[in-house]
Amino acid sequence: MPLCDLIHTLNAPFRKLPGHYVQKGLDQPFVAVDGRVFLHYANIRLESAFLPVIDTRSGQLHGHAATLLAFGLSNRLPMTPEAVFVLPSDDEEFVHLDRLVRTLHALNYLPRPIRGNLLLEVHPRHVLSVPADHGLAFEEILRPCGLFPEQITLVINTDGIEDSAHLIRAVASYRSRGYAIAVDHFGGRALDFGVLRELRPDIVKLDQQLIASARPLDRIINCLHQLPAKVMIKGGDTARLRKFAQVSQIDLLQAHAPARRLLQAVPKPGDANEQIRNAA
Repeated sequence: MPLCDLIHTLNAPFRKLPGHYVQKGLDQPFVAVDGRVFLHYANIRLESAFLPVIDTRSGQLHGHAATLLAFGLSNRLPMTPEAVFVLPSDDEEFVHLDRLVRTLHALNYLPRPIRGNLLLEVHPRHVLSVPADHGLAFEEILRPCGLFPEQITLVINTDGIEDSAHLIRAVASYRSRGYAIAVDHFGGRALDFGVLRELRPDIVKLDQQLIASARPLDRIINCLHQLPAKVMIKGGDTARLRKFAQVSQIDLLQAHAPARRLLQAVPKPGDANEQIRNAA
């Protein structure tokens, strides 16, 4: 489906939204310009950016982690994503906005020549605000875009969710629809392996505070591998890890370097540390 037709199709259901949604521009949220899609909300322009995620053992592309950029619609002054998410007036609008942001990233991911798996953040408030059938509404949005849950990893910061029973049910619902699950900021506040075993995440992303701490990282990473889960870090965190042996135990690296630097020939087994250093 051509992009303009896809945007028209996705915008159509929003024309019947209540008045306060319309005042914030959510009756026509998606705008396509020169092959890119933007989201307009409350006089803010939201854009997508993608960071490559590299498999450190093969040096090949695992996929991309989507990030949100926000600018004033008229003055183009940058804003933090956190500032955008304080604007919804209730839980319903918050869930709506959070879902729209993930749809924005999916639309902008479609034209990329090399894609792989797409990592999309789900806000903890979204997880808690939806009572059941987590992932159903987003799945229905993805299909017209030509994407399926099996191509998506949903990234959840579990530190922001106190209701572990609700979280476990939500993740089970996501997983039943085919989404992979990543736990973000693990070890930032606590090391709750009990909940982690219930969630059975595909990826666990280590928090920077955990990496910088004096905790026994080798044992922690080994426990995560036994779940089993892949361990992921940001590229900037490799500087802290290089002084430990654990650098070779990292499975995935969310890098800030251009993808062409990272998509090199598969390294020899002994070159894993070098591959991570190059990607950082």
